[in-house]
Amino acid sequence: MIIWTGRGILTPLILAVAIILTAAIPSKEVASFLLPFAFIAAGTANWRLGNKWNNKEGRVIVDETTGQRTEYKPNHSLFFIKMQYWGILFIALGGLMVAIDIVLSLISFFVN
Repeated sequence: MIIWTGRGILTPLILAVAIILTAAIPSKEVASFLLPFAFIAAGTANWRLGNKWNNKEGRVIVDETTGQRTEYKPNHSLFFIKMQYWGILFIALGGLMVAIDIVLSLISFFVN
């Protein structure tokens, strides 16, 4: 079950498109950096779109009988996490993948 509000459903779709686009590049030299690049690109897109859509001004509605004012702000989230925070998570995961790949490359370089 996927739980989203607003345009939050675009979060996994952006990641899927980024992975598919980077998988279409047939280069063995950069193959180890393609998946992390997809995560970093999808994270950047989610960060920018989430900030743009979630930081719009809210709409104030006044109840005529009680005079109570309620502000409704946009909320674009996936599993109760706003899109821009998914972007941070994707960028961090991409950076972690790059760091692990570099460490493994250095280990294999010094072992051989």
